[in-house]
Amino acid sequence: MVEKYLKKIAYLMMSAIGIAGMHSCANMGSGPQGGPRDIRPPKYIFSTPERSAVNAKPEKAEIIFDEYVVLKDAQDVIVSPPMEMTPEIKSVGKKVSITFKDTLEKNATYIIDFGDNITDFREGNPIRNYYFEFATGNQIDSFCISGNVVDAYTLVPQENITIGVYSEWTDSTLATKRLERITKTNKNGRFILRGLKEKPYHLCAVKDDNTNFKYDAPGESIAWIDTVVTPRKKMVERCDTTWKSVDRDSLLGLEPGNVRTDTFIVDSIVCKESPYYLPDSIEMRLFAKEVPFQAFKKAERTDARKITLYFTNDRKQKQKPSIKPTNFSPATNDWYIVEPSVTTDTIHYWIKDTNIVKLDTLEFAMTYIATDSVGAFVEQTDTVTSIYKKVKVSKKEERAAKKKKATLNISISKTVEINGTPEIIFETPTFDFRSEALVVHEKKDTTKKPLPFTIVAADNCGRKYRLEGNWEEGLSYKVIVDSSKVRDIYGLENDSTILTFRKKEKNEYSNIILKMENIPAGDVIVELVDKDKVVRREYPKDNKVEFINIVPGSYAARLIVDTDKDGDWTTGDYNGLKQPENVYFFEKFLSVSANWDYEEDWVIDKLPLHSQRPTSSYPTPQKKR
Repeated sequence: MVEKYLKKIAYLMMSAIGIAGMHSCANMGSGPQGGPRDIRPPKYIFSTPERSAVNAKPEKAEIIFDEYVVLKDAQDVIVSPPMEMTPEIKSVGKKVSITFKDTLEKNATYIIDFGDNITDFREGNPIRNYYFEFATGNQIDSFCISGNVVDAYTLVPQENITIGVYSEWTDSTLATKRLERITKTNKNGRFILRGLKEKPYHLCAVKDDNTNFKYDAPGESIAWIDTVVTPRKKMVERCDTTWKSVDRDSLLGLEPGNVRTDTFIVDSIVCKESPYYLPDSIEMRLFAKEVPFQAFKKAERTDARKITLYFTNDRKQKQKPSIKPTNFSPATNDWYIVEPSVTTDTIHYWIKDTNIVKLDTLEFAMTYIATDSVGAFVEQTDTVTSIYKKVKVSKKEERAAKKKKATLNISISKTVEINGTPEIIFETPTFDFRSEALVVHEKKDTTKKPLPFTIVAADNCGRKYRLEGNWEEGLSYKVIVDSSKVRDIYGLENDSTILTFRKKEKNEYSNIILKMENIPAGDVIVELVDKDKVVRREYPKDNKVEFINIVPGSYAARLIVDTDKDGDWTTGDYNGLKQPENVYFFEKFLSVSANWDYEEDWVIDKLPLHSQRPTSSYPTPQKKR
C-alpha cells in the first residue's frame, strides 16, 4: 500500500515538472499567433457491427468517425483470417466500409487491420495501428503475439512479410493449407498477430509473392519457429492522468492582472491493471532456399580478336564450355586461347587465327552447364552468333592510325598492398615472357642498381605476370622494358616502356581487434564487411579475432556459426526443416583510420537480432601505434 502511494507521489511530481515546461514554452512568443495546427487523428464514433461485437455475421461492416477520412491504400489493409475473395474496402465522407465477398467462418474472430492507412481529410493525421474486430461466435479471441523479421544473412528488417499460424502442422502444411490467421510486418520488420486463442500455435513467415497465404512458389522466402508458440498474458498496472485548468495568478497567490493566464494541474491519477500479451519479442530469420541457377546470358565481340561469353553461375559450379565453329573452318583445333574470370561468369576467347579475326560474324555451337526447371545441372548446347562491328572513325583518324606503328601495350599495378605483389598486365596474350626482358631498380637510386626478381605467370593465357621480389615498404620502383622484348600471339612487339610501382607501408593500414563474449558453440567465422562485400574472413582464437593491415574505412563485423563447416554461410531448407546458419552482427560500424589500432568488446547476444545490424557510426576506442 505504501509502495503504491509513493509511486503516485512520484508520478505527480513528474507531471508537475512537465506542465511547468509546457507553460514556459507557451509564453515564448508575443503578438498575434496563427491558430494551432490540427494534429489530432480522426476519432471513432460508432460502427455496425459494434467494435468487438460477438455473434456478428455482417455482409458489410461500416465504421463512422468524427470527421472526414481518407483510406490511403486499401491494398495494405489486412483481413484475418485470410479470405479467398478480397473484401472491398473504401472510404466515403466520415465512413469506412468493408464489403465481404466470401462467407465468414463460424466461431472466428475477424481482425481488419488498417495500420496507419486511415487519416483525416485535411491534414493527413493517421490513426496509428488502427484495427477493427468482431466475432462470428460468442467470444472475442483477444490474445496476440509480436516480434520481428530479419533477413537471415544480413539481419536487415524485412517489410511486408506475411506472418501466420497453424493449429496443426505437418511437413506439407505450409505448401497445401492457407495460414489460419495473418498479419504483415511494417517497415521496421515488426509484426503484431492478433485474434489468437490461448493455445499452442505453429508460427511461420513467408514472402507471399503470389498472395495465396501459402509457401508454394519458387523463390519465396520463409521463416518458422521450431517450437510451438502459446500466447499468454500478464496483468500490469497502468496509470492515467486527468488535468484541470486553473488561473495561474491564483495558483501562485497573486492578484489577478488584466490578462488571465491559465495553466494546468493534475486533477487525479487513476491506476488500474491491464492485460499485457506475450511473447512480444519473437525473432524470425527469413531466408530463401538455395536453388542452383546457371544460364548463358550473352556473347560479345567488342574487339575483333576476342569473343566474350557471359554466364549466370551458381557459386558451387564453374563453367568450362566447349565451342565448335559452324560458319567458319579453323586451320587447326587450337585456334583460340581461353581466359576465364575467377568465377567463370565471364570467359574470353582470344582468337589466334588472323583469318578468323578478319570475319565480321562468327557462329558456333556452344556446350555448357546449365540448370533445368528443378535446379539440376544439365549439359546444354546453344547456337551462338558473335558479331564484330567496327567503330566508325574519320578518314583523318584512319590515316593517322595507319601511320602509327601498332605496339603491344603494357601496364602495372601502380600501388601494391603490403602483402601483395606487383602485377604486369599485357593487352593481349603473349608468348614466353622472361625476366631478361626487364630491369628493375629503386626509383630514387641514382646508381640504378638492378634488383633481383622473378617473373611468375598469374594466369593461363599469358596476359598477367607477377613480379616477385624483396620489395620494401614505402619505396617506389622503376620497371624498364626495352623495345621488342615481348611479343604477343598476333606478332605485335612492345615499345620501350618505363613502369613504376610503390609498395605501401604498415602505417597506411589499421588493425581491428574484437574481444568476444558468449560465442556460440561450434565453428565460427568472423567477416569484415564493406557495403555487403566481404573484405576479410578470420577464425577467432582465445575469444578474440584480429584483422591486421586493414585499409582505412568503415566496416561491419558479422559472425557466422558455420554448422556444416564449409567455410561459408549456408541458407536453410524448409523441405528438411533445416534452419539457416546463425548470424550475429557487432552493433556499430568500425570506422578506422590509418596507423591506428582499434579494440572493441563484443558481447555476441547483447542485443536482439533485429537491433544488431549497425545503422550509424560511433567513435571506436583507438590507440596510435
